[in-house]
Amino acid sequence: MSQVSLSLLLPTRGRLSSVLRLFESIRQTVSNSADIEVVLFMDEDDHESRGLVWDRFHTSTIIGKPGTPMGRMTNACFEASHGRYVMLLNDDVQFRTPGWDRRVHEAFEKFPDGIALVYGNDQDQAAAVPTFPILSRRCCQVLGKICPLSYRNLHIDAHLHDIFRRLRRRGYDRIIYLPDVIFEHLHHTIGKSLPDGTSQKRDPGYDDLLFISFESDRRFAAERLIQGIEAYRAAMVQPV
Repeated sequence: MSQVSLSLLLPTRGRLSSVLRLFESIRQTVSNSADIEVVLFMDEDDHESRGLVWDRFHTSTIIGKPGTPMGRMTNACFEASHGRYVMLLNDDVQFRTPGWDRRVHEAFEKFPDGIALVYGNDQDQAAAVPTFPILSRRCCQVLGKICPLSYRNLHIDAHLHDIFRRLRRRGYDRIIYLPDVIFEHLHHTIGKSLPDGTSQKRDPGYDDLLFISFESDRRFAAERLIQGIEAYRAAMVQPV
């Protein structure tokens, strides 16, 4: 597992065919399948998804209780991952750009300290929202966690985006949008898929209020990232 550099974090429920379609799109577009892993989070009662068999790249699965909040699932996937970089995914995505993984690595090379938010074009929100954000492991470690555990379904992408926009306002522009790297979001609200039981979210207003309540959390997170950037710079100028 030491050779894996990019981990894809994928909570999923009741969408085995969508996961297989996603996996096939990854297989067809990734430049080095040995370089990636997918860490899935599945519900213990989702027997169809738990029957997933795939051998084209490494996968591992976490089994949890139905109704586990998305924030907790995402962080659990991160803890089980091994890559230098992690990408937050949904199962209703299609990877469209050949060599997308090379482009991600090239983007992070601009910032050797690893503090950056990289994202591609979902062909819906585009630059406005990092629907499928990519972070370095070091960045996640500096933050302490990818996001608060209590987000149920929504706003993890907006939460991360806001942290990095705060960073940019402080003079550290670490947001990299790749408009020609397509991770197409086949979301039912834009007519690219049909609604199902998984797409029906419980009490979306709850996450709206959570996002507002975590304003100070995001402010402190930006400060931690600044400290991480400056600590790296200081280490680089130390005499050998």
